[in-house]
Amino acid sequence: MTDDRLHDEISQTGSPAPHTSPCIDTMFRTEAPRLARYFRHKISGTDDPLDLVQEAFLRFLGRSRHGLPGNPAGYLHRIARNLLFERARRRKANGGARECPLPPDFEISVPPSQEREIEAAEMMDAYDNALAQLPPRTREVFLLHRRDELSYKQIAARLGIGVRTVEWHIAEALFRIRRIIDEE
Repeated sequence: MTDDRLHDEISQTGSPAPHTSPCIDTMFRTEAPRLARYFRHKISGTDDPLDLVQEAFLRFLGRSRHGLPGNPAGYLHRIARNLLFERARRRKANGGARECPLPPDFEISVPPSQEREIEAAEMMDAYDNALAQLPPRTREVFLLHRRDELSYKQIAARLGIGVRTVEWHIAEALFRIRRIIDEE
């Protein structure tokens, strides 16, 4: 950012707060460009020097409520240095992770887990409803195969019917379940 642009942004914002004293207003107008240059020189990545300038002045204003220090500009620059130390400490605590700037139109893909859970619950309700609408014998054969994992031969032996009849009931159950679910 050029000093002219910074000066324009500072003049548009005026003083750091509308209720500040003329002394702080003057200090903001003179020290903000210096702090911005200082931060621009010391930082890289996605941090905005103006954000750090604003944070430094907010901290300074918090302190100045109790009276201005003897050397306000020096105190403000100490706050700026401390901001950089805190920033470095946070990065170190986060495993030294570096920021990687992303394009402004970049969207992070987040799986819609809640939506999937709702859809799955609705599908299970439709499936249970379809099972309830099957004829009793067809439902019994289908559940023995799908839920109890019995083979066609085991189902035929258990119910005393032929394997071909088991095949027919399974096919009929699948056809009806699909039709009922598709209708819902």
